[in-house]
Amino acid sequence: MQKLNSLEIVEYFREKCHRHDLKVTPQRQAIFEALHKSRIHPTADQIFNIVRKQYPSISFDTVNRTLLTFAAIGLAHVVEGYGNSRHFDPNMDPHHHAHCIKCGSILDFYNSDFDRLEIPEEVRKKFRVLNKKVVISGLCRKCQKK
Repeated sequence: MQKLNSLEIVEYFREKCHRHDLKVTPQRQAIFEALHKSRIHPTADQIFNIVRKQYPSISFDTVNRTLLTFAAIGLAHVVEGYGNSRHFDPNMDPHHHAHCIKCGSILDFYNSDFDRLEIPEEVRKKFRVLNKKVVISGLCRKCQKK
């Protein structure tokens, strides 16, 4: 998804919800906006802590289920499992991840060669590929210095 301004982001969210018969509620919109404004790949707990400032009665379960619903309708990706908590990514453009095995940070990167990687025939025979993403594991710059 290309860079959108805040009004376009809200309209994109509303359109996607309507297309999937998902009611647009202020809480869902707040969850989406918190996810979209995040510069990291936040966990449900991180989004919950942001949203509950505006909606103190919202439950963690509501936030978590909403984020999973967003992933199901194409508003977010569930990032590869690192540690105990799922991370979510609002970036729906084709991209890849570099994951720090020490601090857990996840960095988006773009590489057209990786985008064109061929799926092995043995996988194609047994699996319908919907998305492909390269994940590089290592140590981020900060953790290398420690």
